Amino acid sequence: MTSKPAKPTRDLLFPELSDDIGARIAWFQHMQKNEPLRFRPEYNLWEVFRYDDVLQVLKNPNDFSVSNKTHMGLPFSFGRADIPDHRFLRGFVARSFQPSSIEGLAPEFTAMVDSLLEPALASGRMELLGELCYPVMERAVGHMFGLRIPGANRFRDWSDQMFGQLVGVRDPDHADVVDLFKEQLDDRKANPRDDLMSALLAERRKDDRLAEEKIVHMCLDLATAGNAPLSLLLAYAFKRFCEDPEFFQTLRRDPSLIPGAIEEILRFDFSWFNLWRTARHDTVLGGQEIKADQYVVVWDSSANFDENYFPQADRFDIRRSPNPHLTFGQGMYICLGLPLARVLGRVVLERVVTTFADMRSDPENPMQALEKMKDYIVSLDVVLTPSKVTVS
Repeated sequence: MTSKPAKPTRDLLFPELSDDIGARIAWFQHMQKNEPLRFRPEYNLWEVFRYDDVLQVLKNPNDFSVSNKTHMGLPFSFGRADIPDHRFLRGFVARSFQPSSIEGLAPEFTAMVDSLLEPALASGRMELLGELCYPVMERAVGHMFGLRIPGANRFRDWSDQMFGQLVGVRDPDHADVVDLFKEQLDDRKANPRDDLMSALLAERRKDDRLAEEKIVHMCLDLATAGNAPLSLLLAYAFKRFCEDPEFFQTLRRDPSLIPGAIEEILRFDFSWFNLWRTARHDTVLGGQEIKADQYVVVWDSSANFDENYFPQADRFDIRRSPNPHLTFGQGMYICLGLPLARVLGRVVLERVVTTFADMRSDPENPMQALEKMKDYIVSLDVVLTPSKVTVS
């Protein structure tokens, strides 16, 4: 009697990833060359390593479904809503997350960042995630959604929880934050404002298919979608500043390099990401026959080190152009919060390199990472020297 394959979980793939980035890149490139598609019969699962194959999966949701992949414990996710539902719901919010719309918020973002940096100007010290990254995202989310987060560090706690569920290293536990969003929704019914939640309620009056519960879950997903890439992006940037002072000075001398630095950090430092799909029907990918209902895990992080698209892929190069990385997806399911992460991330880095002359790790408080995932930084204490001369 043939045993039924075990249901896979996201964390089963992480043990093969070395903590050493050089070894990790070497493994990705070895798999691209020798086993670009690997079948794991014990899980009825395919892993995909080569750029072209990864892109084919991501851009063809009619062949590779997001809706039947492993459940992440989230009440809703744009990333696993099937095609009709995804298009219907995304249409309500896409305008708010267009790059041009987000860019228009840059002055407000700048004021938020500057106010958060003021204490560090006086003390010369900062825990960057807790005192800058999460608070600026909380303020940005509050500005866009009209969301009020009561209690110190509550936004940070539920953001870590939601993202931990997303990558499979935390058990589902989102009742409190869902209740918080429901309270905010009830308030918007009585007191509409100029924010996304009020706009969605207005749309509901035109189209009752947009259920109130769905509005709550959409707002929760969008807040998480923006926060997760931003907090990680900034954590990796600041870690690099501490390890390579010249990198900090390069961006300080020429802040126009910051957008390119952001794209290269997204390509290089998000080297543990993978995205899950399920084959809708029998198909062929990279010369291999994929059967209906088999899991297909695309290593977008591996694709980002494919030499066919990234010459000298093991080299961190902020001037790399073009940089067609696949971090956070591609096609209709690309992360909706990515424009927010790019614009707000750029503003934060611009203000940091302008406000301070250097950044060093705090020797008294070493960097901390999530126990189950060393790539997920949870605290980063630094010592800062205020700039005596403003760099324009």
